[in-house]
Amino acid sequence: MDPRREHVRRLLQVDAYLTDIHGQHTQPAQIIDISRMGVAFVSDQAMPADEQFVLNFCFPGSAIRNEITLTVVHSHPVGTHGRYRSGARFMAISEACADRIVDYVTTAPA
Repeated sequence: MDPRREHVRRLLQVDAYLTDIHGQHTQPAQIIDISRMGVAFVSDQAMPADEQFVLNFCFPGSAIRNEITLTVVHSHPVGTHGRYRSGARFMAISEACADRIVDYVTTAPA
């Protein structure tokens, strides 16, 4: 684990959807890592910092949909295909969803 990280993160590659806080625009994204307090994801558009979105995703092998309100912290171009890597901090998350994240990041990969 990176000693600069306050919370344990685990790599994760799952499809997700980000919806603006008003529920008007939804865009696909791919989660690349997750922790109890935040997430990193890749998308086709730069995400505005300090904006709130609702993230929806399922963990691998699960049909349970997780919904989390988050604030984008940063968004930077990555690679040569017009993709952007963004990091976000969770703002509102249910206890059940938080428990699923903790279980995921603390369980060894199969």
